[in-house]
Amino acid sequence: MTIGGKMRSIQAYVRIRRAAIALVCVLMIATVGAPASSAAAAYPAPTGLNSKFQSETTIALSWAAVTGATSYRLQRADNAALTGSSYYTITGTTADVRGLKPDTTYYFQVRVIDSAGVGVSDYSPKIAVKTKPKLILPPISNPLRVATYNITCDYCFAGLPNELPWSGRKNAVVQTIVTQKPDVLGVQEASSARLKGDTSPTAPAQFEDLVQGLNAATVPYKLTNSKRNNCVVHTTPYQCVYQYQGASDGTKILYNSATVDLVSQGSLKLVTQPGASDRYFAWAILRQRSTNKSFFFGNTHLIDHMSDPSFFDLRQKQASQIVATIAAKNTSKLPVIMVGDLNSNKWTSPSNAPYDVLTKAGYIDPLGNTYRNDFPSSGATAEKTIRANFESFNGFNRKAPARNNYGNGTYMDYIFTSSMRVAEWENVVKIDTSGNFVGTIPADHNMVRADVQLP
Repeated sequence: MTIGGKMRSIQAYVRIRRAAIALVCVLMIATVGAPASSAAAAYPAPTGLNSKFQSETTIALSWAAVTGATSYRLQRADNAALTGSSYYTITGTTADVRGLKPDTTYYFQVRVIDSAGVGVSDYSPKIAVKTKPKLILPPISNPLRVATYNITCDYCFAGLPNELPWSGRKNAVVQTIVTQKPDVLGVQEASSARLKGDTSPTAPAQFEDLVQGLNAATVPYKLTNSKRNNCVVHTTPYQCVYQYQGASDGTKILYNSATVDLVSQGSLKLVTQPGASDRYFAWAILRQRSTNKSFFFGNTHLIDHMSDPSFFDLRQKQASQIVATIAAKNTSKLPVIMVGDLNSNKWTSPSNAPYDVLTKAGYIDPLGNTYRNDFPSSGATAEKTIRANFESFNGFNRKAPARNNYGNGTYMDYIFTSSMRVAEWENVVKIDTSGNFVGTIPADHNMVRADVQLP
């Protein structure tokens, strides 16, 4: 065969091979596509997709269950063509879609998916739902500023890189409180023991030292209960002869006596287990001078060791005790503000039990910082938030921990309310433009404060 003949033969072979490869590809595409088509028809498309609640940033959706289905995929977009969609895997037939823009129309459809996340039904008919416009409320009159602050106990010094002992950070704690000037403040870990290293008979306890520092800063704070221990001689637990004094160890309530009057107060020692530290619930009924309105204020510090299952059960029981005590002591059904370090957060497994107990009892988290969600729920009441994406526990890290690009951070420190306006909520941190603490880090928790209006 001539060279030209060989070339023509090679070219013919190449054309035949290319045609064969193309045919194989078509057959492969048809073969791969066929199961997906049949899988999509395994279940009927969900029906009844609708929304019965919308807020400025949340749309609540529901649809009819598809028999045999265990999971659904919800598709959301801000345009009818559904381009740039976001997707959510849902195990039930309801969904709270959060983090939306006010006064904006969103489009939704839902389908059944299998355990691998593969669609096994067609999508439901598409619906359009609009969020509510931003509501501009008038400023609250006679705001009551409340706060919670775990100030880190005097004897808890661990020598962390950015940690100072109480003597070195007391002024930073005082300045944080004075700058915010809450009318009522619940503090935790304000130790009732004499200051570390001070052996004099007149040595103050940490909570007494704090009040002295606040008064020196010309803010007339008082304690709702100034007793150290529930003993006949309350100043020391040594050879204690029990006598109820209303003491609550390091869980104390302070109030600005220029703006608030004390009506009554008390405390409850919470259930615990052998070897675990005592925990208390401190409560007070106070009266706001500017309105002459009374309210119930509670403060607690629940048991720690978040990973210990038995302590999980203890925190649940402790929260239940608190709910029962509020009901028993607040016989006049006054507005309630409940604060504290619950030693539990939205990532605690198997659930954020104290949060669930309190919200089930009707108390409201202004942030709507519900379990395993980063954006506020439809039940959020805070009209303005400041640094809500920061964590409430900082661990003496120089860079203040935060969940950037999210609405809510992770919290162990909470403010709950009964039904009332919450004009502003703030995670109080003194930071620079890089998010680093400026100067002395006051404590391993941040102060959390809110401005409320008593109903």
